[in-house]
Amino acid sequence: MRKQEPSKEYIEYICGLYGDTYDDRIEDSRPPAAGDEYRDPGEDWKPGQVADHKSLAAFQKELKDVGIELSSSKIRKILITGGCWTTERSREIAELFELYTASKDDGGYGFSEDQASKKIAEVLEVSLVTVNVNLPYQNVVYKLENRSKNAIRCARYKERIRNKPEQK
Repeated sequence: MRKQEPSKEYIEYICGLYGDTYDDRIEDSRPPAAGDEYRDPGEDWKPGQVADHKSLAAFQKELKDVGIELSSSKIRKILITGGCWTTERSREIAELFELYTASKDDGGYGFSEDQASKKIAEVLEVSLVTVNVNLPYQNVVYKLENRSKNAIRCARYKERIRNKPEQK
C-alpha cells in the first residue's frame, strides 16, 4: 500500500497503530493562563505531568521504527480522517468547511471545496496548507466505494497509459 495514496484500510491501519484518540476538550496539558479562571485545563491534567496521549512526534518515531515514514502533518490528517484527532482548530475549520460547501438550500454558501478552503484561510488568517491539513481526506482517499467522477476519470486515464504500447 502506497503512503501517497491512503486507502480507507491504510487510514484504519495508521489509526490502529496510534491506538488512542486525542481531543483537546478532554485532555489539555496546559495550565490555565493567568486571569483565565474559566478555562478547564482538561480532566486529566496534573501540574508537572505531560499529557497521556502520544504526541505526533512520538508517534512519527514509532511509525518510522516499523518502516513507515510520514510527515507529522500527514499523520495529523490521517488521524483526523480516522476520527482519532480533534483540536479546537480542526473543529473550527471543519465547521466552516461544512457551512461553505453546504448548498444554499441547506443554509450554506454552495462553494466548491477549493473555494471553501481559500475562504477559510482568509477568514481565519491562516495558510491554505493549515486549512487542508486540518480537514479530513475528501475525494483523495483511494479505493472507496463511492468515488468521485474525477477519480473515475483519472483511473481510466492511468489504465490507458499502462496499456499503451511503448513507442520507440
